[in-house]
Amino acid sequence: KRVISIQDRLQSKVEDMISAVEGKVDDFIDSGYKIKYDAYNHLLEIGCKAAHARKMRPMYLDCYNELVDVYNKDDEYLIEAWSHLKPKESKLMMDLYGTILDDIDRIIKNSTAQRKPRKKKTLSATRLVNKLKYQEEYPDLRLVSINPEKIIGAKELWVYNTKSNRLGVYHAENTVRGFSIKGCTMQHFDKTESVEKKAGKPKDTLAVLKKGTLKKTLNNLKTSERPLTGRIGKDTVLLGVF
Repeated sequence: KRVISIQDRLQSKVEDMISAVEGKVDDFIDSGYKIKYDAYNHLLEIGCKAAHARKMRPMYLDCYNELVDVYNKDDEYLIEAWSHLKPKESKLMMDLYGTILDDIDRIIKNSTAQRKPRKKKTLSATRLVNKLKYQEEYPDLRLVSINPEKIIGAKELWVYNTKSNRLGVYHAENTVRGFSIKGCTMQHFDKTESVEKKAGKPKDTLAVLKKGTLKKTLNNLKTSERPLTGRIGKDTVLLGVF
């Protein structure tokens, strides 16, 4: 009787998990690219451990990176290979595979034994921010916005609205991927932790633009806190990313 090795059993389980995930991808396509998919909890429910996730990662990394190349228009062969999808559909598929990859990375990261993963490709920051409207400078307080391309992939962004006199901070919902931007709207930010407050006397409030100082300043403001909407506009100064 043939004895099935541990590696064979592991590989068989991984193939079953990939089939389960791809079934959800098919459901996403059949829904017109609309339904939400929580790969993290789905994988945990079907018993995915770090060992399984590591074996799954290369496939989903390749899928994601291919679609990034299509989005960035970097590879004519891949553009042709994915030409059955409309540009909007390929972007939605790229986002889906990006979140699946993030969730696989979370499972790996949560294990005690970690290996250095292959690097994900990044979207063209220039292309992502080319429609972004923001306030480049505010002479009254000697404020100058950072290059908005620095927002892409960052984990924390500080903003100041010169019209409403509000200081705010965006926190990324996933530190693996960081922020992205769609038009004039922030993407992948934590809607609970990303908040703003009235800045009081902005000359004093914004005297030092350092992470520790800004955090302390925001915490010390006695004004009411409210969630940020994600919208960046012509009155928004991009103070810094961290």
